[in-house]
Amino acid sequence: MKRERLYFLVKQYRDGNIADEELKELKQYVESENSDELLSAVFVELDEKEALLPPKELGGTELFEKINKVIDDSARRKDNKQVKLLFYMKTAAAVLLMIGGALTIWKISSPLTLPADEVFVGLQESIVPGNNKARVVLEDGREIDLESLPNDTVLRMEGYALVKGKKGEVSYKMDAGTSTKNGRYNTIIVPKGGEYKLNLPDGSEVWMNASSSLKYPLYFGSESREVELQGEAYFNVKRKKVGPKNLPFIVHSGKQKLEVLGTEFNVNTYAHAIRTTLVEGAVRLSFGNAEIKELKPNQQAVFNDRTQELNIRTVRAYYTTSWKDGVFAFDNAELDEVLGSIARWYDVSFDYEKDKPKIRFTGVISRYENIAKLLKAIEMTNSVKFKIKERRIMVQAL
Repeated sequence: MKRERLYFLVKQYRDGNIADEELKELKQYVESENSDELLSAVFVELDEKEALLPPKELGGTELFEKINKVIDDSARRKDNKQVKLLFYMKTAAAVLLMIGGALTIWKISSPLTLPADEVFVGLQESIVPGNNKARVVLEDGREIDLESLPNDTVLRMEGYALVKGKKGEVSYKMDAGTSTKNGRYNTIIVPKGGEYKLNLPDGSEVWMNASSSLKYPLYFGSESREVELQGEAYFNVKRKKVGPKNLPFIVHSGKQKLEVLGTEFNVNTYAHAIRTTLVEGAVRLSFGNAEIKELKPNQQAVFNDRTQELNIRTVRAYYTTSWKDGVFAFDNAELDEVLGSIARWYDVSFDYEKDKPKIRFTGVISRYENIAKLLKAIEMTNSVKFKIKERRIMVQAL
């Protein structure tokens, strides 16, 4: 295959615009024995010429696995020097594999040295990615462990039923004629190393990230729908009316009050700041007696809880919301942000031995990847080294 043709196919695949026949052609080439060298050159050229844009949609896992197998099989047939080159090729390849979402696209310009494997021995068995786990605290204080509750289960309560669906998500079925003014609440709590999808009684969908909780009423009243969030969640709010009146949906997060009618947005309250990112629709933000602000799609409001400052900027929403689709995505993110995301998801802690390295990352990697591969990829920047003891990871600046 000519280089120009391969470049075109790779770019079409990365951007989510590839036709069925083109995808078939790319798969056939990837599976060929002589694909590695030209693939590597095209990945690097694409990385150098074009900004690293987010994929339009996730998918393509089958193609990712085939590409990854081609690279790994080739690496096993070559000596150590060539394996290092192939490891870099895998890093560059993820410009393409953003859709597959299983390898890093963090740009590395310094010489590559692989860390000693013994540093990471046992990590795959002892530290695993997060999964669907959470507990629901009922209005009377009782707790339901959702992880141990079988799928497709209905729990009857007074005036309603809590349902764990076939895919593990939680939803509610309310009894007809029950009062909407009884003031009863449930709270879903997602620990470190967990995530969960919740369908609220009004039909709105909420994806909960690790180390997060949401308090919500069992019965929404006739004036508003109000919930309280700590941590991070992605909301898809269903429009609802009471007579001719639109019923607003309000999210309280610390000192921030967010009001919407029907929209999709992400709220993140980690690290002494409230980050609200609007995907579509419109939201209105208020902070006590402060000025009310309205967001447009692809805008992010960052409210510093310590300084009380509010900044609004334009962002690519994908990098904020990708966690709910099973990937970490970073856009010029500081090391603190990257390690914080890893810590919450893998239920580990990071401690710095001395100064924090000033390094930033742009890229995408699967949230279900072996943590050893993530740490190795970060070490390949030659800026940090990790020392691991059980679930505590020391960060040493180089």
